[in-house]
Amino acid sequence: MRSALIIALCFFLSVSSQAFASNELIAKSHLKAVTVYTNRAMLTRQATVDVPAGAHTIVFNNLSISLLQDSLRAKGKAVADVKFGAVSSKIIHGDELVAPREKELNGQLEALQDNRRNIEAEKQALSFKKTFLNTLSNQGALRSKENIAEINLKPEQWAAAAQTVYVGMSDVLKSRITQDIALRVLNHRITKIRKELSQLKTGQRSTYQVMIPVEASAATKLTVDLSYQLPNATWKPLYDARLDTNKGTLELVQYGSVSQNSGEDWSGVALTLSTAQPHRGAELPDLQTMWVNSYHGRTKGVRRSRIMEKTKYAQNDAILSQFGDTAGSPEMEMSLGGMVGKTGTPVQREAKFTSAVIETGGFVSEYKIPGPSTVKADGTKSKLMIGTFDTDSEIRIQVKPQISSKAYLVPHLKLKGEAPILAGNVSLFRDGAFVGQSRLPLLRPGQESDLAFGIDDQISVRRRVLKNERSEAGIIARDNVQERHFVTELQNLHKEKVKIVVLETIPVPQNKQIGVEIVVGQTTPGYEKDKDNVKGLLRWELPLEPKQKSELRLGWKITWPKDQAISGL
Repeated sequence: MRSALIIALCFFLSVSSQAFASNELIAKSHLKAVTVYTNRAMLTRQATVDVPAGAHTIVFNNLSISLLQDSLRAKGKAVADVKFGAVSSKIIHGDELVAPREKELNGQLEALQDNRRNIEAEKQALSFKKTFLNTLSNQGALRSKENIAEINLKPEQWAAAAQTVYVGMSDVLKSRITQDIALRVLNHRITKIRKELSQLKTGQRSTYQVMIPVEASAATKLTVDLSYQLPNATWKPLYDARLDTNKGTLELVQYGSVSQNSGEDWSGVALTLSTAQPHRGAELPDLQTMWVNSYHGRTKGVRRSRIMEKTKYAQNDAILSQFGDTAGSPEMEMSLGGMVGKTGTPVQREAKFTSAVIETGGFVSEYKIPGPSTVKADGTKSKLMIGTFDTDSEIRIQVKPQISSKAYLVPHLKLKGEAPILAGNVSLFRDGAFVGQSRLPLLRPGQESDLAFGIDDQISVRRRVLKNERSEAGIIARDNVQERHFVTELQNLHKEKVKIVVLETIPVPQNKQIGVEIVVGQTTPGYEKDKDNVKGLLRWELPLEPKQKSELRLGWKITWPKDQAISGL
């Protein structure tokens, strides 16, 4: 009776297992699109599955173990009505490396190492052969010395023996040289593969399996897009600034430097670079109560207060903050209804389901790289063309005579269009020649910035001190007075008119007892004070015709109490 129950139970389990397996539809997917953020990437895999009528489970195998589970999303298109259930996933442990490139390289490395062991074994056998030949030669020589009187010399035998030893030893030595060369080549290849493997650094032997329950009203062909996020991917903006001094134009070209170490090459994908930062979280932290108290201090009339403020910052590296907590929930249900167009061809409709929506307009920029793109998984930086920014630019010559007698070519640019410029390194080209590198700040449309392109030798700059005197002033209580006058002599040696910007600073007091004033009669008018909100920064802008000379004067005076010292001059 017991054995019959066991047999029946085994039969039931077998039938159940077969029935469950028959409901699994293995998706043969390919990488379709990638969106790269500053510290991660969103991958979209696509598969086309023949779905019979009824309930089934679509299975995606061999997904990266580093994927962020909360970021899993699925959508699809079909002709028949199809409903999606909750997306689920589990870890599948394995013995072999799962990253395709890493697995391939590891196989190559093992084959090379086996080949090297074979060569080393052959070298060892050659060493034994060489030792044998040496021993044989030495023994023959020893016997000939011991029995020299009894030996009946036969020259042809000695010559044959010597030739045999010579040929054998020559073969051994030549074979060893050949093996050494082969070993050297092998070692170079092994070193190269090890370096590439060290750049991949995944070591992953486990994978994720993702299951999507579906229910189809009729047999249909379903196209499924499965998206998820991975770490170990990044991009940063790079720029080329190309200045044409003859035309007075500045062209700004943006590139994206993309690198990833996910273990899988992105080959022929639709690549998008996004300025969104999903790792930063979506909510402001809560404000806490600000408690204030007071107590009597040692100094008369002074009360000290202590402010205690505690702010809790929540950083959620999971993608819930950006996409909502809907993964694996009943709301992730798709309904795909069948439609037929006027030509009789079935019309595919976009699947719809409830999920969090991200509004990106005006806050996030996305750069869609034209054409299919490829990014290797070994950390190699791929420089991809994004596009050209429109700017209004004006070439100016900038002079800071306080610190240098050199004039610098500094175009002033104003960003046009609707997309911002992210902060990044910029390579500078002046009339086609590379002159150096600089850095662009974050610029939004309509904002302005200067970009220096090096020294302009066609502008002569000379600064002289006209007055530097210290005196006393006042009738009753005398003050210390320091007065300085400067003159900057400028000449335009260009064949065309230029606009020169001169920047100078004057002292700025940090004490109300210190007074600073500009000497009007000794200062060229038309300056802008506290330029760019920098205290004490004066700016003049003046045009110079070809060969024209000009002088710019600055005088300032500073006073402070006689019984005090002053620093900073």
